[in-house]
Amino acid sequence: MGKPIVTIIGAGGKMGSRTAANLVKKPDEFELFLVENSPQGIENIRARGQNVTDADEIVPKSDAVIFAVPDSLIYKLSQDFVKKLKPGAGFIILDPAAAVAKEVALRDDCTFAVGHPCHPSYFIHQDTPEAKQDYFGGVSAKQDIVVSKIQGDDKVFELCRRVMEAMYAPVKTSYVISLRDMAFLEPTLVEVLGATCLYAMAETVNKAVERGIQREAAVSFLAGHIYTLTANFLGLMGNTQVSDACKIAIKIGNKLVLREDWKRIWDDDVLEKVIDTMLHPQSPKIDLD
Repeated sequence: MGKPIVTIIGAGGKMGSRTAANLVKKPDEFELFLVENSPQGIENIRARGQNVTDADEIVPKSDAVIFAVPDSLIYKLSQDFVKKLKPGAGFIILDPAAAVAKEVALRDDCTFAVGHPCHPSYFIHQDTPEAKQDYFGGVSAKQDIVVSKIQGDDKVFELCRRVMEAMYAPVKTSYVISLRDMAFLEPTLVEVLGATCLYAMAETVNKAVERGIQREAAVSFLAGHIYTLTANFLGLMGNTQVSDACKIAIKIGNKLVLREDWKRIWDDDVLEKVIDTMLHPQSPKIDLD
């Protein structure tokens, strides 16, 4: 049996390019083909010294197809590309939102999976200076990933998992979780809450600078405290407690910074409204004003 044929749809875009850069390093494991329609994307691929293959030619031959297109286009484009799959093929998307919203075309004779990087954690030791500077991951920094089977055959899903570990390499651990749990990780955990809080932290560094505080000092102070407080609150420092004054400050922050009902973001109906609004911001289910 030959090497699995892996095809990337949207191989000239942001995530398609990252994915291709890693999979091209695995010629002994996969036979890789790149599909791209946009002129800029085609130019990007050719600038890397790679070739573009016609979708009608290669998708029906592929064992696994990576669908590296924007979430907003998944519904429209998957209707066409899923029809081209050969029976028993695997189809990989890069984010759970469209799948939870049932905006991915499916077929009973194919396997559908989703995989997303956790990105390099500051709790993972990196071996080189280059890896320490790889903040996004997928180049030299070790990272974990989460993967989920939307539907299909377990053996095909294991092939998809191998592909996802290769395309997000170097991968330390790949966690298999449910599709809905992945959606609660993103957007709920890391975007609705995490990104919002971190954006506010970055904004408040600007306020510190306005007060005359040296930016480098504010950034160092903030980043160091994020590191140690995260370790503390996640139980990585044993029974070490923050100071009583810090506990009082947190109570104040809950009143001045966070809404009292902020934990509603973990309700199923809120998740569905968040995903729908992210995929269709022109008709939001949650007021954005």
